[in-house]
Amino acid sequence: MNKKVAGVVLAVFLASFFVFVFVQFHRDYSDRECGILLAFDDYNAISWADHFDLFDAYDVKATFFINSYTPTDFCFEAIDRGHEIGFHTASHTDVTELTEEELLDQVIYPIEAFRSQGIELTTFAYPYGSYTEELNERLLRYFKVLRGAYACEVVDREQMRGGFAESFSIDNGNYRSDWDYKRRINILLWELVHNKNSVVGLYSHAIGDGDWCVGEERLEYLFRRANEMGIRFYTYQELQ
Repeated sequence: MNKKVAGVVLAVFLASFFVFVFVQFHRDYSDRECGILLAFDDYNAISWADHFDLFDAYDVKATFFINSYTPTDFCFEAIDRGHEIGFHTASHTDVTELTEEELLDQVIYPIEAFRSQGIELTTFAYPYGSYTEELNERLLRYFKVLRGAYACEVVDREQMRGGFAESFSIDNGNYRSDWDYKRRINILLWELVHNKNSVVGLYSHAIGDGDWCVGEERLEYLFRRANEMGIRFYTYQELQ
């Protein structure tokens, strides 16, 4: 066998080997049903809708926690694309500072306004991550899951059936560099795949270059790495 043929045979062997390793790796971890609960808060409909194709490319479903008294065109478009609409108060208000009447106006009454147009709000994210145990008890009469904003917690999927769940920001302002972002994402993803049936909540506000955004390249890095490791993206409603 001449060197040229031997080189071709070796190249084919190595390619086949790496394909085999990747398939086995994906098979080993994909049955673990671990996943990411990705969310976007406030109301940045143009930024979000402009990136629907990116979500579709990686089969990513997200939950959009919006501020509005009634459904908007974005809400219906997001649902048609397989995403979830969650609630974040009507006007991004710190619920710990509301009177009873203000709480009804900002949180409770809009539920029926959305329901009357075919949208069930079952997940609520606290603005500013501010909550009390008393508010949790009260709002769980109306929502299945309440979401916080200040902790990165890998938990069992069963906890998402009802109750309070923490979440962690992937906004640009929380990371010193791209390297820091990628390092922390990879640590988190490895923790996920080593804990069967586990999930973690991550959120941002918009997609872009600002401190309160996640960069498009950073977001796609998360999508790609999760896809390579067999990690799914769930909406909160999927697990309720």
